Amino acid sequence: MQMKLRDFKDWINKLSEDELDKDLMYNSIDYGISGNVNEIIKSEHNLYYVGDEPVLLHTREELLKRGFTEPDIAQFEIEIPEGCYYIEISNEYSILERFLQ
Repeated sequence: MQMKLRDFKDWINKLSEDELDKDLMYNSIDYGISGNVNEIIKSEHNLYYVGDEPVLLHTREELLKRGFTEPDIAQFEIEIPEGCYYIEISNEYSILERFLQ
């Protein structure tokens, strides 16, 4: 069962003040990584994944600038719909910056 924001809010409202001061952490069993949640992001556009390595999500406008056509984009699955909240497990841009320095 997927958790809705309402469910998350209800769960948070049950926590004590001491619990609310603890760090919010994530754990990804699939990727074998864990860490702190630094930001919760609200998607202002549909975000698509097109096979990039490292994994990056793109807006429709970004894909058009990269040369994809509307029919191409229509075949991609929307990974994060517009208006949804999400966290990034790792900041790929910071990883890229480490390699470029």
